[in-house]
Amino acid sequence: MLLTQRSPLHRAYFVSEWFQQIYPAIILNQFRYYEDEQGNPLAFCNWAFLSEKNMNEILSGERDIRKEDWQSGSNMFFPEMIAPYGHAKMMATDLRRNIHSSRKGERVCAIRGQLNKQCSSDKPKIQWFKI
Repeated sequence: MLLTQRSPLHRAYFVSEWFQQIYPAIILNQFRYYEDEQGNPLAFCNWAFLSEKNMNEILSGERDIRKEDWQSGSNMFFPEMIAPYGHAKMMATDLRRNIHSSRKGERVCAIRGQLNKQCSSDKPKIQWFKI
């Protein structure tokens, strides 16, 4: 939780949002947590394998990820990528080399920085990148 206190987006999450965005990944072992040599948290990310339908609904902003979505298909999606201390590149390199090397070159996506979900004019910002 210390990582979330350094991120304005994540500081605003309700407990129910954390449960929805993080808990299924932990149960399914679809996450990576990074610490420094002293055990201090550096970064966290998780991923889901979505069906085409679920991915389209989530990326359009129609709805958030649900418990049943996490292994509904083969489209890789990153619900959370938290690196408030500047370790995003290290995290991405680790994911490419050590975690998802079998999917190297595949296009995957995440939704970035949606601070005000109640504002209808705020559309999700989708970030595509290669694993």
